[in-house]
Amino acid sequence: MARMSAGNTGQSFVNETEEIEREYNGPDEALVQHESSQDTPSDSTPETEGNRQSVIEEHHTRTSRDHNDHHTVPVGNSLLQSGSELRISACRRTSSSQSLQYLHPQPPPIPNPPIYTPGNNTSVVTVQFQRRHENFPNILPEEVISWPVNDHVKARLLSAYFQGASRWCEVTDSSKSFSTLSSHLMIESPAFSAAAAALASIMVTKRDEFSVLLADELCVFARKTLRGLESEHREGRLLATTLLCMYCSALGKAVEGRSTLRECAELLQAHSLRNAPYRVLAACFWVFARQDIWASYLSGQPTIIPTENWELAQPGPDVPIQDSYSNLAIWIAARIVNELSKQPAHINSITLQGLWAELQTWVIERPLSVRCVMEIESSGDSAFPTILFSNPSAACGNLYYHTGCILLLTTGLIPHQSSAMASPICHARRIVGISITNNDHTNLVNNIHPLCVAARQLPAAVEKIAILKHLREIEDCTGWKTEKYILELEKLWGLR
Repeated sequence: MARMSAGNTGQSFVNETEEIEREYNGPDEALVQHESSQDTPSDSTPETEGNRQSVIEEHHTRTSRDHNDHHTVPVGNSLLQSGSELRISACRRTSSSQSLQYLHPQPPPIPNPPIYTPGNNTSVVTVQFQRRHENFPNILPEEVISWPVNDHVKARLLSAYFQGASRWCEVTDSSKSFSTLSSHLMIESPAFSAAAAALASIMVTKRDEFSVLLADELCVFARKTLRGLESEHREGRLLATTLLCMYCSALGKAVEGRSTLRECAELLQAHSLRNAPYRVLAACFWVFARQDIWASYLSGQPTIIPTENWELAQPGPDVPIQDSYSNLAIWIAARIVNELSKQPAHINSITLQGLWAELQTWVIERPLSVRCVMEIESSGDSAFPTILFSNPSAACGNLYYHTGCILLLTTGLIPHQSSAMASPICHARRIVGISITNNDHTNLVNNIHPLCVAARQLPAAVEKIAILKHLREIEDCTGWKTEKYILELEKLWGLR
């Protein structure tokens, strides 16, 4: 666009096109171009693709070296730089030699511990470890640790967590404490997000380029973040530790898993957590309890938290009846495991018979939401019955009922019963039928140990082959390691 200008000698046209373009580009970009033009000689040659690339590489090198000064978004008491100030300061460093055409975009400031560095697109976390500074003993030194994956991979892992891995923890938690209710903690607690990514990597490993080594790296990072943020995000810390318990169970890390279970037990029993929301505390406890039961069963030791200290919530607005009633079956199974962990001479047959009576009362008094929707006996097409439930809690509770019955009946200390349900084989077939019919990821990973208990009671070759196939399918679908249990069963049955 042009305008007419009157002077002493006549009229002339003034071209304002460049000025309008600068205004259209926005004040920040116009200011950058203006300052760049002041520093660049007027007879400079146009920037070629080669020159442009060298400028970008030079800028990237400086960004990597100085990202703590110019390219981080500090949190806490640190000062925040605006996006325009960052872009202008970056341009001034390179404008003396070349005009910078491409500027790194800055993410919006967030009031949380993660810091995003656009140089390598990787999140970092500032933590304080429990070692004192030699010159200032009252001050804990800070350390910046980087995620082992970039933000794109991190986003993919957290997406996998919300869509799949979180459900592993919510089998008797209809309120979805690990996903929906705690989604805000994913932003506030770096430890929780790190543990969630580590757990999700187990599922992604089977279908993606991730390796087990990378999953372990994520787990190490999550533990390091937990140690560095011990005094912050109490809810996030509890959720993170609970997820790491699941991580160890998924990969069959028995020693590390036992240690992590003890850490989780300490957090659950800590007085400081009494102020945590009940839903989060209860949800974490029942995830812990299921892992504790099977760690105790495999080691022949009692549960870390004695069952007399367990708290059973009554059904109410915050606790659906299918959740509370299914957790009751888990509690009875835990007491059975604890009694059987004693030396044979110390096992009390009266106690076992009382537990048997509790299980039969449980199955008789089940509310409708915990009863099966359909049950079809096995036929030529299927080695096991079809038993369909409407929700994961109901499937889980009934699975623990049948598992408890097998554990009691195989002791030989339960008086002879005339009903078919007094047969361990009958309960074993129903465990497998429930798992195959209700094959949602939420249930599958929680079915592995009950399936192994049931498998030892199956007499027919076709049943043994079917359960081995089902265990392999669980690993293929979820990433949870079942190969160890498959090998044990094959050895037991003389297949190896």
